Amino acid sequence: MSASPSTDSESSAATDGPAPAGEARLSAAAEADAMALVQLSHLVRDTFTRVAERHDLTPVQARMLCVLAEKPYGMAELARLFGVGKANLTGLVDRAAQRELVERSLVPGDRRAVQVVLTEDGRRSALAFHHSVTEELSRLLAPLAPQARADLRTSAAAIAEAAGPPGTRPPHRAC
Repeated sequence: MSASPSTDSESSAATDGPAPAGEARLSAAAEADAMALVQLSHLVRDTFTRVAERHDLTPVQARMLCVLAEKPYGMAELARLFGVGKANLTGLVDRAAQRELVERSLVPGDRRAVQVVLTEDGRRSALAFHHSVTEELSRLLAPLAPQARADLRTSAAAIAEAAGPPGTRPPHRAC
């Protein structure tokens, strides 16, 4: 027998009909929370994509530049951060290298290992993209009072922390 979700008067009143067989119905509050996160993620993704295009970057290239702006990464580490195979990452790095945004270099102390490093053009592109995307995302928060913005930052940090151990999330700024 499955446990039924906790309900309060507001959430139980807002659910319609029975849950599918074998599934517990989510509360209306849980549904609303999920929808808010989905809407916010679409808004951020669309903004990120639009700004990347303005900077003549794909969203993945923009993200890679943001990651590499923090420090150089090895190919295996970058593949893990992006959740892709090494072959896919090699193509991404090759295309960025053709545009002279990144270069491969040997890892000091390990002649076999290669790391990906931003070029000066790549660093300038990363900085310009970071400035533009930060400006646009900040505009989205304009309707919020300062305390609401502070609460949003606290809530976002708590959600990210609850999502998993630090090693499972990229250790870099949003961009």
